[in-house]
Amino acid sequence: MKIKLTRKKAAIFLLLVIIVPIIYNKVSGKIAAIIQMRMNSIPKEVVVDAPHTEKVFVNAEATGRVEAKYSVDVVARVPGFLINKYFKEGDFVKKGEVLFQIDPREYQLEVNNARANVNQYGALLKNAQQELNRANALIKEDLISRSDVDQSLATRNQNRALLEAAKQQYELARVNLSYTNIKSPIDGRIGKVNITEGNYVTATSGSLVNISSTNPVYVAFSLKGDDYVNLLRASNQFKDVQVKVQFDGGRWYDKTGTIDFVDNKIDKDSGSISLRAVFENDRGWLVPGSYMKVKLIAPKTLEHMTIPQSCTKGDPMSGYYVWVVQDNKAVRKDIKVADSINTNWIVTDGLDLNDVVVVSGIQNIMTEGQKLKIIDKEEYEKTLSAGN
Repeated sequence: MKIKLTRKKAAIFLLLVIIVPIIYNKVSGKIAAIIQMRMNSIPKEVVVDAPHTEKVFVNAEATGRVEAKYSVDVVARVPGFLINKYFKEGDFVKKGEVLFQIDPREYQLEVNNARANVNQYGALLKNAQQELNRANALIKEDLISRSDVDQSLATRNQNRALLEAAKQQYELARVNLSYTNIKSPIDGRIGKVNITEGNYVTATSGSLVNISSTNPVYVAFSLKGDDYVNLLRASNQFKDVQVKVQFDGGRWYDKTGTIDFVDNKIDKDSGSISLRAVFENDRGWLVPGSYMKVKLIAPKTLEHMTIPQSCTKGDPMSGYYVWVVQDNKAVRKDIKVADSINTNWIVTDGLDLNDVVVVSGIQNIMTEGQKLKIIDKEEYEKTLSAGN
């Protein structure tokens, strides 16, 4: 059976095809809105609690780097050929121990010449003093003129000055000779030789070898601004903060360090501040240049506002928020959290201690302003059991 459609009937059919879905959507949307309004008008049952306060010890963690307290590049102080080395690379050396020798012969000759000059000018001064004494005796008898006495005095003073200059040159020559024995300026472990025997060295030749002290050592690290402030609040200007360091394998170093340096400003780019701790290192386990996990523990407790983590929504990227009850309605409050204590968040901003926070039934809250009914925890759990 064939159905014939006129143009008019086809147009009416097409119009119905277009209009009916639109009407359906509008009607269904209104019905859904009415249902939603009816649902929203029914208060949702929730369990509430106020934020708590907890006293906790303040600690912080960072990554630190071991540094030698003293690190010295040994350089030549006088020019010459290196002729001897008196240590083994990697050895521990003592302060004052001879490390290298520069050929001393030239400097010994300078000492000898300077000593001879001292003797020469000493003899001239002695002779000039005798001449002056005779001149003073003769002028009393008017046997010489006053100008002769003045000349003798000038000669004596000139030779005295020459002797003083000769003594200074002699002392300088002795110092330069002593510099041909290059000694360790500190106690520490000596590194790899940079310039070997047989080379001509000067003060501009650079480091012959490096020596790093090993006991005590520093551990340098940086703290976030918030951690710094909390530790400062819970300590006596960091003087009584315990510092512990951990090796890569997870083992903690058995000695505790103390803070000996705190920078005077927070870095504007990183938002952190530099600190340094000093550790005893008699066994040499803390090696300069190595990285360590650093943990700082303050001696005092701080009081923090906390809420259960389970009552928060959001994430670290977008931020966290909670629902609070005001006038029996749901109100969203954005919060800032600093750290966790067991299963609780430490809240630093966004809540007051007198806020009424929804801790159970959060899934029932769809929008801000939704009506809520506060019930106790036991009644809420009975409702959940009945629903199951």
